[in-house]
Parts: sequence; C-alpha cells; structure tokens
Amino acid sequence: MGMKFLNKKGWHTGSLRNIERVWVAEEKEKEEQRKIQELKKQQDEEREKAAFRKLQEDAGLKPRQERLDFLYESGLAVGKGSSEGFQALQPSAPAAAAAASSSAQASAGSSKAAAPGALFEDKPQSANDAWRKLHTDPLLLIRQREQDAIARIKNNPIKMAEIKKSV
Repeated sequence: MGMKFLNKKGWHTGSLRNIERVWVAEEKEKEEQRKIQELKKQQDEEREKAAFRKLQEDAGLKPRQERLDFLYESGLAVGKGSSEGFQALQPSAPAAAAAASSSAQASAGSSKAAAPGALFEDKPQSANDAWRKLHTDPLLLIRQREQDAIARIKNNPIKMAEIKKSV
C-alpha cells in the first residue's frame, strides 16, 4: 500500500498514458516496417519486369521501344541518380558522325517523325487502359444515367400517356 504514489509519476510503466504511448509507438513501427516491405516487394517486381523485358528485347521477341520508361513506371526509383542513363545519351565521336549522316537522310524522308511528340502519337492503347478511361469518365456516367431515365420513361406507358397529353 505504501507504493501507490508511483502510479502517479509520469515515468511509471504501469500508467495507462505510458502504456498507450508505447502501444502507439509500436503500431507506428509495425506500419513503417509493413510499408518498407511493400516498397521492397515493388522494387523487386520492377527489377524482374525490367530484366524480363530486356531478355525479350535481346532475344528479338519484342521490339525495343524508344521511349522514356521512367515516366511509365511507378515513382519508386525517383531521385536515384543513374550515370548509366546519362552515358547512354552521350554519343561517341564515330557514332555521332554516322548518326548525323543517317539522321540527315531520315529527316528528309519523313517530316512527321520529326514533329515534337511524334514518338507518342502512334502508341496503341492497351485494353485495360481504354476500359479504365471509359468506365471512369464522369461525363459518360452522367449520360448513361440520363439514357437509363429516358428508357424507363419510354417503357412506362402511364408516363408516356402523360407526356403525349402535355404535348
């Protein structure tokens, strides 16, 4: 009985306030660990996809697409500098001369490909992307509701009779 005053101390481990603080801190830690695991899993999946895509391109099964892949991927690797990408953009001296002569011939043949954004115009849309755009369009949903309401009125003979009387 002489130790009850300890529960009133701010540092006591048995006080409900301190137990709650510990529990909240543990929950935050668990949530952070779960997020870290999820990010690691996503990074591993992205690496596997990139490796698989590279294998397909090397084998010739899938044509190599000249586009900015980092725009299409998730933002997990954002902020990680890559000297590999920078070096790939810098042409070597003999390759630059050959590329200049071939690009002069190619530009004379096709002016459409030289237009800004021309690489992105002819890209076919995937079925999933088209479905998502179609089914998440709010204007389409409004028009579908309007058409459903009109169809219900047309199928209701009493409403149609009222409309004919008013007109």
